Amino acid sequence: MARVSDRFPDFPWDTIAAAKSRAAEHPGGIVDLSIGTPVDPTPDVAREALVAAADAPGYPTVFGPESLRQAAVDWIERRFGVTGLGPAQVLPTVGSKELIANLPMQLGLGPDDLVVLPELAYPTYEVGARYAGCQVLAADSTIAIGPRRPALIYVNSPANPHGAILGKDHPLVAALSYPQNEA
Repeated sequence: MARVSDRFPDFPWDTIAAAKSRAAEHPGGIVDLSIGTPVDPTPDVAREALVAAADAPGYPTVFGPESLRQAAVDWIERRFGVTGLGPAQVLPTVGSKELIANLPMQLGLGPDDLVVLPELAYPTYEVGARYAGCQVLAADSTIAIGPRRPALIYVNSPANPHGAILGKDHPLVAALSYPQNEA
């Protein structure tokens, strides 16, 4: 029986370990721009909020309090003009990596499902899809998808790690439709 981990791609950070080691040998060493390594000081408002919440016993709810989810809905409407969302359509996560890694599984996707991810993306998108046993396609256009109907398309804009922003007329953005709340 094959192990689940056999379905995963090699994690890119492991594949560049030798190059990182060699770069460290150069005069002056390496400039390490590792992912997730903070370079700015923590804002005072964040520190104060953490101190204020430090004595709050218990675990948070899985879905988060409705006030938090409503604040997210309000911000999305103010910032992006997206209307028709409600707190039930917001899922707070510890970080995007955890959501991306688990989303295909949480959606019940499997071997018959195609997951489309950006051509240049962090490995978590592919790992999550492969963990659920899905077919994976790295594509930045709908042409590459062909006649297949994907179960999940990740549109990453502004893109991380390279920062490109898809215009509203880009086929992947134009293909998306956000159903309005009918109630």
